[in-house]
Amino acid sequence: MENTGEQVVCLMAYHLLFAMFVWSYWKTIFTLPMNPSKEFHLSYAEKDLLEREPRGEAHQEVLRRAAKDLPIYTRTMSGAIRYCDRCQLIKPDRCHHCSVCDKCILKMDHHCPWVNNCVGFSNYKFFLLF
Repeated sequence: MENTGEQVVCLMAYHLLFAMFVWSYWKTIFTLPMNPSKEFHLSYAEKDLLEREPRGEAHQEVLRRAAKDLPIYTRTMSGAIRYCDRCQLIKPDRCHHCSVCDKCILKMDHHCPWVNNCVGFSNYKFFLLF
């Protein structure tokens, strides 16, 4: 390009797009994916009951009592309440445990090695922009 005006317009467009790319990449990396709220964590008494009960119907009964006021619609194929043994919490809908981060993530899509972060509820928009 020989025209100075075209060069300036192209450089401005390039730097604008580059700034938006860097911003979305930064937000994808440093926005923490959302974890389930405290109401989904079990109390110490409920955790103690779960540890004493064998797996099966008694185990599910303790979870049913703990989750009676929680907004849970997704269950396992057998109708059991989903529970994370590692985080010791009742899993809300679309919550999955990330083996890399070692915590439960709401609306988890995947763990992205390029940004070294889980893509979930709070940073999904920034990941798509990136």
